Amino acid sequence: MKTTTESNPTSPWSLAVRSALASGGVLLLTSIHHVYGAVIYETPWRLHMVAISAITALGLVGSLSLFRARRDGALGTAALGFFALLTLALPVGMIGAYEGLYNHVLKNLFFFGGASTPVLHTLFPPPTYELPNDFFFELTGNLQVVPAALSLQFLMRMLKPWLRDRKRMARALGVSH
Repeated sequence: MKTTTESNPTSPWSLAVRSALASGGVLLLTSIHHVYGAVIYETPWRLHMVAISAITALGLVGSLSLFRARRDGALGTAALGFFALLTLALPVGMIGAYEGLYNHVLKNLFFFGGASTPVLHTLFPPPTYELPNDFFFELTGNLQVVPAALSLQFLMRMLKPWLRDRKRMARALGVSH
């Protein structure tokens, strides 16, 4: 049963869940993108992202569950910290910023903006990178940025008051001040 705090759309729990759902969208989208890329470019090494996505999803769900169960204690604070770091590192950082923004958005801007092939190959060296030649591959690559940005937005909204409340943080960590 939901408490009034959990049903409040600006509560830490609600914002964490929204961040996790957006991160789940990133992980699902990148899995589809990498499986598709592995098949059309005959690059099975791309499939590693499916395992990374699955492990990341388990880490996000596990830490969120622990945060919910132990919200007011040190363990809950540690779980929230792990959730935030994992979210920032993988769905937002590695996938949203690096894979989506650099590997696809920036690559497409340079490519369709008329950058020379030597410049493109310097910034995006083959065989790791493919110059735009498949609409679905590029679309799913570019779209990774959207749920990553949403995840970051919800995460930052959740953390802002949480970090501001130093007294609560100190109490949760068992530190007196």
